[in-house]
Amino acid sequence: MKTTTLAPTLSLLAALVLALSFAFACGDDDGSGATTTPIDLDQYFSGVGEIFDDAEESTGLASLTFDDGAPLEEQIDAIDTFLIDIDGAFSEAIERLEAIDAPEVVADGHANFIEGVRASVDLVKELRVDLPDIETQEQLDDRMAEFSDDLEPGVRLSDAACLALQEIADTEEPGIDLNCED
Repeated sequence: MKTTTLAPTLSLLAALVLALSFAFACGDDDGSGATTTPIDLDQYFSGVGEIFDDAEESTGLASLTFDDGAPLEEQIDAIDTFLIDIDGAFSEAIERLEAIDAPEVVADGHANFIEGVRASVDLVKELRVDLPDIETQEQLDDRMAEFSDDLEPGVRLSDAACLALQEIADTEEPGIDLNCED
């Protein structure tokens, strides 16, 4: 395994997992998938700090691990398992984010965050479809490099949206730290 090929991709996914963790803190979902009542900024940002205390753990739960030099099949299986976990987390985040009746002041950042996450989910699904057709280490390295390049715009959009939301939080709800990636 060439760690130089996978490391940037994993860093991008880890950054997105960190950013996504705020989605699980912000939900105004009663579990039925339906939005309950409109929420104010205090409600929108409440719980965000708590979930970011667990962000490292959340990132660690969706980790890709295998020994350098592992057989190609083991690498592909490990990547696929990792992507299954990421896909589930991202898809749940999108669902919960879409259920939020975000206050107007955060609506653009909220929508941009969802767009960035959705783009990443689509790329994860595309990579999972491609994995079974990979037959050589070179093909895997090339596909992972392509995935990393394709993933970067969605991560940048999500990061920018998180920073925009953080700016609002700094103004409206001081003390909230979304731990956004710069």
